[in-house]
Amino acid sequence: MPVFHCRSRRALALLGALSLVMPGVGLAAEVHHQGSIAYVCGGVGATQMQALKAMAPQFDLGFWMVEGPRGAYLADIPIRILRQGRTVAEFTAGGPLCFVKAPAGQYTIRGSYQGQDRAIKVHTGNKNAYLRW
Repeated sequence: MPVFHCRSRRALALLGALSLVMPGVGLAAEVHHQGSIAYVCGGVGATQMQALKAMAPQFDLGFWMVEGPRGAYLADIPIRILRQGRTVAEFTAGGPLCFVKAPAGQYTIRGSYQGQDRAIKVHTGNKNAYLRW
């Protein structure tokens, strides 16, 4: 029993150290809720991107935040989601890809990067829209 206990402690210490160096690795992205809207954002790193894309079937729409003609990924973008002119969700996107679960309809997604605002109109069902700066 003491050997197992020692190994467990070492494994937990290693896992803790890795989580400090590589936060979010291997962990599913956290789903947030605001009223009737649920959203998840992320995709920083290949492992996180793969985990996030695996969650796509649970959501109604998705959008990317990119910069320039080559589409360099952006993160930490303030986002507002509006329906019929009314804000239904507001958050900071922690990665270049966000998925949203929302009642059927059309939405406006607004983002701001380096003092420039962008907006796109999306319908539920579209999971490949782009906010591009």
